[in-house]
Amino acid sequence: MRNAWLTPALVAAVTALVAITAAAVPGASGASGASGASGVEAAAPPASAVFHPVVREAAAKTGNYAAEYTVYRPADLDTVRGRLPLVVFGNGACRHTSNDELLTLETLLAAHGFVVVAVGGFDEPALTENGSPEPTVITDAITWAERENARRGSALRNKLDTRRTGVAGHSCGGLEALVAGVDPRVQSVLSLDSGFFADGTLGYGRENLRNLHTPVLFADGGPADVAYANSGENYDLVTVPAVRATNAAAGHTGFVYGQRDGDPDPSVREEAVRVLVAWFDFTLNGNRTARGYFLGTGCGLCGTPGWTVTSKNF
Repeated sequence: MRNAWLTPALVAAVTALVAITAAAVPGASGASGASGASGVEAAAPPASAVFHPVVREAAAKTGNYAAEYTVYRPADLDTVRGRLPLVVFGNGACRHTSNDELLTLETLLAAHGFVVVAVGGFDEPALTENGSPEPTVITDAITWAERENARRGSALRNKLDTRRTGVAGHSCGGLEALVAGVDPRVQSVLSLDSGFFADGTLGYGRENLRNLHTPVLFADGGPADVAYANSGENYDLVTVPAVRATNAAAGHTGFVYGQRDGDPDPSVREEAVRVLVAWFDFTLNGNRTARGYFLGTGCGLCGTPGWTVTSKNF
């Protein structure tokens, strides 16, 4: 299996971002102990306070799947307490060949104790690829991870808790995640700058929202985000526990590339990382501190300048 330790420059950047992430989550040093939306007993400390060096590697080719995948995981799995939750990530523009757009977000999520299986090949060049939604690229990744968890010789053998599986995606990849959310193996969904169109553009309509059975987070970049209206209208329509989190300065790609009002600003991406980590820590790990980042009048994200947060059905 091909793999790569992150370059020193990227490691430095990742470490700095993770340090900020951990420091900024209220109560990050506290313990938890309550079961969350997934029903899994929480572990302490919260994921925001944990950092692991990360390996990025090609997914073993063990079957005929809808795409090739790239894996981001803690480098030394033997030092990690317990089995790890799984998050599958789909790309903006429904890019199914290359894995480059979300590299930083996926690396940082893995650093906080998640195994991320990302759509796209490990060493495929960055492509300006515009595909169509294929939700099987998400569900096949779950199948791949389940098989790796059982396969002799796999680095992930007996390291995953596939009962704690989340799906996420940016833009068009968010549509793939929302459709894949119907899969009974999924315990949490995150839609990043995404949402179904009212007229079913791209082949999937809002009737798919009725199929969701888990908590869902809609995160968007405000009126300058082309997905802003869809994100809000989709949030309004869902009947499952849901959060909507908006940063009006991020636009459609600010969370991914670190831009505020169109200008470079890495702090926007750092805030997005905190949102991703806390969401999956809450909904997959049942972490009480992470729950408080989204829910309640004094929620952590509510107090972050530039963010508005609403929730329902919890």
